[in-house]
Amino acid sequence: MQLSLPVSLPDDETFDSFLDVGNEFATAYLREFCHLGLANKKPLCYLFGSVGEGKSHLLFACCHNANINKLQTVYLNMVELKGMPPEVLASIADYDLICIDNLHEIASNPIWERTIFDLINQVLERPHQPKIIISAASSPLAVGFQLPDLVSRLTWGAIFQLANRTDEQLCQIIQFRLEHRGLEASDECIKFLLTRVDRELRNLMSIVNDLDKKSLQAKRKLTIPFIKQALSL
Repeated sequence: MQLSLPVSLPDDETFDSFLDVGNEFATAYLREFCHLGLANKKPLCYLFGSVGEGKSHLLFACCHNANINKLQTVYLNMVELKGMPPEVLASIADYDLICIDNLHEIASNPIWERTIFDLINQVLERPHQPKIIISAASSPLAVGFQLPDLVSRLTWGAIFQLANRTDEQLCQIIQFRLEHRGLEASDECIKFLLTRVDRELRNLMSIVNDLDKKSLQAKRKLTIPFIKQALSL
């Protein structure tokens, strides 16, 4: 069995729309990592951090960058794949860039742990030198993988822990994403929003998308009264 590909990527989750405050080195590394043939880069990179710190966004961004460079990419989310037979990953190592999100979801699943370990080995053996980027909630040693060989493989490449977001940084991120869409909002509007919604980053980005659409439809600027009305707060 082979996975139906390609998987569609969010158009707006690129490096340009990622505010890398606190993660500047990781972001710079990943921008270069998306290219093939960099002899000084090991072919494996591992990202970890709390929910909502931008791991998925960075994986999408890497895929977008690689696609621009005419490379074949694939994004895999283990939340969706963990209930499928591992055979869905057949021939995945033939891609140039492989991004695996939420690897912690298959911890303690011996079949899937072995499958991911085998996939990494296949990547290392391919003559076209593919790259693999993996994200998880914790470091390889702390996730709870039962296969020692997998833990060893995951610690072989570059490892980055994404920084936790402060209130000030969340405000900066929202402002940055709004400006990226051509919207303006006062600091008071953004602080109002943060005190009344789920502060998980993916939820905040979904709200930004929602406000963008409703502002365009209503032809209104972002004000506290409009945000209250648009989001039913």
